[in-house]
Amino acid sequence: MTRWKKDETEFTVSLNLDESRGAICIVPKPIVEKLGNPEKIKFVISKKNIVITN
Repeated sequence: MTRWKKDETEFTVSLNLDESRGAICIVPKPIVEKLGNPEKIKFVISKKNIVITN
Protein backbone atom coordinates (compact mmCIF):
# COMPACT_ATOMS: atom_id res chain seq x y z
CA MET A 1 0.00 0.00 0.00
CA THR A 2 1.25 3.45 -0.84
CA ARG A 3 2.14 5.78 2.02
CA TRP A 4 1.52 9.47 1.42
CA LYS A 5 3.67 12.23 2.85
CA LYS A 6 1.95 14.21 5.61
CA ASP A 7 1.53 17.47 3.67
CA GLU A 8 1.18 15.96 0.19
CA THR A 9 -1.12 17.97 -2.11
CA GLU A 10 -0.87 16.03 -5.39
CA PHE A 11 -1.80 12.40 -5.89
CA THR A 12 -1.25 10.26 -8.98
CA VAL A 13 -3.35 7.11 -9.19
CA SER A 14 -3.48 4.25 -11.69
CA LEU A 15 -6.67 3.49 -13.59
CA ASN A 16 -7.69 -0.09 -14.34
CA LEU A 17 -9.90 -0.24 -17.41
CA ASP A 18 -13.14 -2.17 -16.98
CA GLU A 19 -14.95 -2.52 -20.32
CA SER A 20 -18.43 -2.45 -18.75
CA ARG A 21 -17.89 0.12 -15.97
CA GLY A 22 -15.29 2.57 -17.29
CA ALA A 23 -12.17 2.73 -15.12
CA ILE A 24 -11.52 1.74 -11.53
CA CYS A 25 -9.02 3.43 -9.20
CA ILE A 26 -8.21 3.67 -5.52
CA VAL A 27 -8.83 7.15 -4.08
CA PRO A 28 -5.89 8.09 -1.82
CA LYS A 29 -6.71 8.05 1.89
CA PRO A 30 -5.82 11.75 2.44
CA ILE A 31 -8.38 12.71 -0.23
CA VAL A 32 -11.07 10.51 1.31
CA GLU A 33 -10.37 11.98 4.76
CA LYS A 34 -10.43 15.56 3.41
CA LEU A 35 -13.85 14.86 1.89
CA GLY A 36 -15.07 13.57 5.26
CA ASN A 37 -15.08 9.84 4.42
CA PRO A 38 -17.99 10.20 1.96
CA GLU A 39 -20.22 7.35 0.86
CA LYS A 40 -20.21 8.83 -2.66
CA ILE A 41 -18.23 11.40 -4.64
CA LYS A 42 -19.33 13.35 -7.72
CA PHE A 43 -17.23 14.25 -10.78
CA VAL A 44 -18.44 17.38 -12.61
CA ILE A 45 -17.07 18.42 -16.00
CA SER A 46 -16.88 22.22 -16.03
CA LYS A 47 -15.40 23.70 -19.21
CA LYS A 48 -11.73 22.64 -19.12
CA ASN A 49 -11.72 21.36 -15.52
CA ILE A 50 -13.08 18.39 -13.66
CA VAL A 51 -14.39 19.16 -10.18
CA ILE A 52 -14.73 16.46 -7.52
CA THR A 53 -17.26 17.01 -4.72
CA ASN A 54 -19.09 14.97 -2.14
